[in-house]
Parts: sequence; C-alpha cells; structure tokens
Amino acid sequence: MSVLHICCNLAGSTVFPQLFEALDAQGIEQIVFVPEKRAADLNKNEPRGVKTVRAMTVKQSDALFFFRKAQRSVPAIEKQIDLSGVTLIHAHTLFTDGSIAERLAKKRGLPYVVTLRYSDLSAIWKYEPHLRPMARRILRGAARVVCLGSAAREKVLGWFSGAARDALDEKLHVIPNGIDPAWLDGEPRTAPHAPVRVGFAGRMNERKHPLDALNAAHAVGFDVVACGDGPLEEKFCAAMRAGDRYLGRISGTDAMKAFYADCDVLLVPSSAETFGMVYLEAMSQGVPVLYTKGQGFDGQFPEGEIGYAVPCGDVQAQTEALKQVTQGYAQRSRRCVEGANGYAWPRIAGMWMRLYQEICIEKRGV
Repeated sequence: MSVLHICCNLAGSTVFPQLFEALDAQGIEQIVFVPEKRAADLNKNEPRGVKTVRAMTVKQSDALFFFRKAQRSVPAIEKQIDLSGVTLIHAHTLFTDGSIAERLAKKRGLPYVVTLRYSDLSAIWKYEPHLRPMARRILRGAARVVCLGSAAREKVLGWFSGAARDALDEKLHVIPNGIDPAWLDGEPRTAPHAPVRVGFAGRMNERKHPLDALNAAHAVGFDVVACGDGPLEEKFCAAMRAGDRYLGRISGTDAMKAFYADCDVLLVPSSAETFGMVYLEAMSQGVPVLYTKGQGFDGQFPEGEIGYAVPCGDVQAQTEALKQVTQGYAQRSRRCVEGANGYAWPRIAGMWMRLYQEICIEKRGV
C-alpha cells in the first residue's frame, strides 16, 4: 500500500507530521505533497522518515478563483512524484486538498479519502457559498469521508438530503486526532483546590468566549486561571477578581503542563471547533473539561464521563456544569487520564490503516 497525502496545512499544525510518522511506524509507504502559499513555510513541520514534496502552487488570488490551485498542483505532483506505485490519495482538507485530490484521482483512476477540518466546516462552507457545489461533488466522488467527531459528522450529513445523504452516510467515518506522546504522562487528581480553579486556554476572541468562562466561574464562586492573547484581553483582565490570574500567551508542552497543574477544570466555550485538542491535553493531566455542545469534542465521550457539553453563550448552563463537574472529582480525573491515553497515535494510525485497507480491497474487487 502506498498513500499520497495532500496536506496544505502541514506547516500550521504538528498533528499532521505526528500522523504521518505514526502511519510510517505501521509500515505504510507514504509521500506527502504540500501545496504552499508562503515561501517561509517550505521547511516547517517536516515529518521524520516520510518523503515530503512542497511546491508553491497556491496564490492569494485563489480565494476568488479556487480551481486554479488544483490546475497548478496536479502538474506539479505529476512532475515531482512517481505515481506508478500509489494506491490511494488522502486529502487532509475538503476544499484545497480535496479539489486537488479529485482532479488527480479522476486523471489517474485512483480512489481518494477526504478529511474535513475547521476551515471546511465553519469558514469556507459558511462564507463562500459559491464553492458548495464543488464541495458536494468532491464528497460524492470520495471513497471515504472522515470527520474528527460525531458533531462534525452530523453537520456534513446536513449538507445533503434523500439518496445523496444516504450514500454519504454509508462512507462517512469518525477518526479523531491523536495526542502528542509527550502528554501521556499525567496522573489523576484526588481533589480540586479550594476554591476551585477554572482554566481557560485559547485566543482571547469572540469565537472562544473567554468572558463567558470568567463569568460562569465567578457565578459559582470559583477562581479563574487563564492563558492566551487576543482582542478581548483588556476586557478580560478588567473583569477579573481577586484570586484570578491571567498568564498571557504561553507555549510549549512543559509550560502548558504547568498551566494545567494549576487548574481543576477546563472551560473553553468556543462557538466553532473541529476537534478541540486543548480538551484532550487537559484530560491527559487529570483535568475534567467542559466543552461546547454540538462542536468538535462533543460526542467523543459519554456525557459526564470526563466532563460535560455546555451550550455556547449560555453562562447559566456553564455555571451549573461547573457545579456538576467537581462532584466525584477523583473518579472523573482518573477517567480523564485513561480517556486521553486512548488517543495515542498508534491507535489512531491503526484506525487509518484499516480504512485504507478497506479502500484498497474495494478497488481490487472492481
């Protein structure tokens, strides 16, 4: 089996090189093609042991003339990569990567799988409706379609109706992101601090709703520990009380582990997320989480097992959930650590391996 990955976001996330390296450990032959827009990104996040080919095939004007990305990228792939042994194509976004995969797959007679992410579900689909026919066509042509969670799965199904919806439902799978192994060293907590400390980690912007997290914690008499930066930083700091702490922007695994060690519960009531890695990282350190209902992390675990889904914008509901999540704290903290361990990359790579094998078996049976 040989997989050609098309991954326009390689420079922007460590999730992709970690996935490719985990698949390499499973013995899957891979080539990664990266359609780049900025020369500064050409050497970022290079996966170890996996051949990566980058080409400057994306331009600023492509936001208006989207099809040009694929027009430039397919010849670049054919020029730089020997496709004779490739058995399937994996597009890691619907629009940019999917448009390239669809064109190349049709030309070469190869099956392709598409993964949908935040930019697909909550940005491009929402704000560029002229691209929706192309998106539906890419999804219809895919051998498999993958979402990171059940909430995203339901959202994508809502783009179709009737027989088209049924056809998509049959090939629509959920495979979550994995977690960096550096996080899988956490220990369960025995009890929260007094008063309880509610953590917020993320951009200080309208999408993340940091002020809602602050107000919900105050309503139940809890303190807040927050990190991140953004346009709402000044308002957030002005609303803080004695006992609250704002750490600004912090980065790096060790720094974030120290942050979570200071928190008892994580509340990030985002209005839009594809997955929500921040929740998984907090869980790995024994921190129960409150995540947004109907967004990426919702449905990853049974309600109440590691925390609760809360409605975005509903501070009262978030307040009630904060009261609930601290009950039976030691047991929930233990389930958080155990649950995070289930997202180790070898397990996630195994899920992808089985999906790829299904596609290859179907191709041979045609």
